Amino acid sequence: MRNSRPAVAVALVSAASLALAACSTPDGAGDAASTPSDGASAADCTPEGLQTLTAGTLTVGASDPFEPWYVGEPSSGEGFESALVYAVAEELGFAEDDVEWTTVTFEQIVSPAVKPFDVAAYQTTITDERKAAVDFSSPYLTSRQGVIVADEGPRSDATSLADLEGATIGVTASQTSLAIAEAAWGDDVEITPFNAAGDGMTALSSGTIDAMVMDVDQGVAASTVYFPDTHVIGTLPPVGEPEQLGLVLDKGSSLTACVSAAVDTLEENGTLAELRTEWLKSDDVPELS
Repeated sequence: MRNSRPAVAVALVSAASLALAACSTPDGAGDAASTPSDGASAADCTPEGLQTLTAGTLTVGASDPFEPWYVGEPSSGEGFESALVYAVAEELGFAEDDVEWTTVTFEQIVSPAVKPFDVAAYQTTITDERKAAVDFSSPYLTSRQGVIVADEGPRSDATSLADLEGATIGVTASQTSLAIAEAAWGDDVEITPFNAAGDGMTALSSGTIDAMVMDVDQGVAASTVYFPDTHVIGTLPPVGEPEQLGLVLDKGSSLTACVSAAVDTLEENGTLAELRTEWLKSDDVPELS
C-alpha cells in the first residue's frame, strides 16, 4: 500500500534535498565517464574477471529510495535506477541474486573516501569537480528542469514562459533550477529559493508560490505520487552544457571501464530508452517557449 500523502510528503522533503544536491549546478558536466569504456575487454568484464569488494557479488550503494528512481526498496527492481542496476549487472554476467545493496549517504557517494560499494546509483550529476574524487560511468540520463503548477489557481492554465511572467517561482537553493529559472525569465518573475524540493512543493500546494522548478523526472513523480493537486506544464530551455547522470565508482576503480561498457551497450540496444519511458514518463513533456 502506498503511504498517505502527508507521510510521503515528509519523505519527499528529505529525499528531494538529497536528490537535488546530487543534481547541483555543474562545474562543467563531463562528456562521459572518468575512464573510457573502450579500455575494457570482454574477458575482464565478467564476475570472474572483475575485482569486486566480494568475489562474485556486485555491491551497489544507494540512499533513501523514492520514486521514480526507486519504487519500494532499492532491491525491488522497480523504479528507473533499480531497474538500471539490474540491467547493468546482467550485462556484466551477474545474476539478480548476486546483486547486494548497501545504504549510504550522498556524501559517501561523492567523497574521495574509500567506498563501501562497487558502484552507486543515486541521481549523481557528472561534474569536473566530482571527477577529481570519484569515477563515473558513461552517462545514463540527460536531465531537464521542469515547471510545475497547481491544478487550482491563477497559473493553472499556463502553457508558456510568458504565461508565468509576474509569478512567484520556487526553486531549490544553490541548485541548477535557480540558474536555469533566472536565464528563462530574468527579472520577469520573483524567484523564491527553498532548502528542499519538498518544501517548495508544499508551498505550491498551499498557494504560497505560483510554480516550482525542479528536475522534470522527479517533478512528474512529485505531481502524480506525492502532490497530486499539481501538474508539470513543460521544461525550461537548457542553459550551457547538459546535466548528465552517471553511476559512481571509487576513484581509479578497475570496474569503471566495464560498467561504462555495460551502460553504453544498454544505450545502443535501446534498453535505456525503454527504462526511461517505463519509469520516468517525461518523454512527452514539451519545452516551454
